[in-house]
Amino acid sequence: MAILLPVIPILIIFIRRTWQQDIMIFLGTICLLSFMQHLMVYVPKLVPVNTTFINSIFGLGEFTLLLYLFKMVIDTGWVKEVMHTILIAFASVTITTYILRGTEAHSLVLNMIAAFLLLLTAVIALLQLIREKQVFIFQSPLFWVAGGSICYFSMFILTGFVGRGTQALQQEKMILLSVINDIRMIFFIIAAYIAQPKKDPISSSQEYHPR
Repeated sequence: MAILLPVIPILIIFIRRTWQQDIMIFLGTICLLSFMQHLMVYVPKLVPVNTTFINSIFGLGEFTLLLYLFKMVIDTGWVKEVMHTILIAFASVTITTYILRGTEAHSLVLNMIAAFLLLLTAVIALLQLIREKQVFIFQSPLFWVAGGSICYFSMFILTGFVGRGTQALQQEKMILLSVINDIRMIFFIIAAYIAQPKKDPISSSQEYHPR
C-alpha cells in the first residue's frame, strides 16, 4: 500500500486538471520519481541494480526538483541566487563523487547535506508563505508540500546523527523513515487535492452577464 501512495497525488492532479500550475508539475514529478524508486527497491528482481545506486540517483533527482519548487515561490532575489549556486555546486560534487568513487562512497554525508539544505529551503518558503497568507495558509498547496518536507527531512537528519549502530538499530531507523515518508506523501496528497485549477479565460469571458 505504501508503494502506491505516491501515485495518488498524480491521479488527483490529472483528475482535477491542475497540471497547468508549476508547483503541481514539480509535485507530480517528485511523486512519480518516488513511486519508481520504491518499485525498484521493494519489488524483488525488478531491476538488477544495487539499491544504494537506485536511492542515490533518485535522491539526487528529488533534491533538484524540490529545491527548484521552493525556489519558484521565494521572492527574495539574493536567496534565489544562493539556492541556484548551491544546487549547481552540490549536484556537481555529488555526480563527481558517484563517478569517481561510486554511490556508496560518502553516501551518508551527501544525504545529510541534501536533507539539511532541503529542510532549510522548506522553512524559508514556509516563513514567506506565513508572511504573505496569514489567514488562508492551510488552503495553499505549498504549505503542505513544505510541511511534509520539513517533517521528513528533520527526522532524516535526527536518525542520521544516531549513527549506524547494530543491524537491529538500522532496521528500526528504516521503518521509522518509511513511516515518516508515508506521512509526507499524505501531506502531498492534501496539497494536490486543495490545488485549484486555473479558470479557462475563454469560458470566463463567455459567462452570461445580466443587464
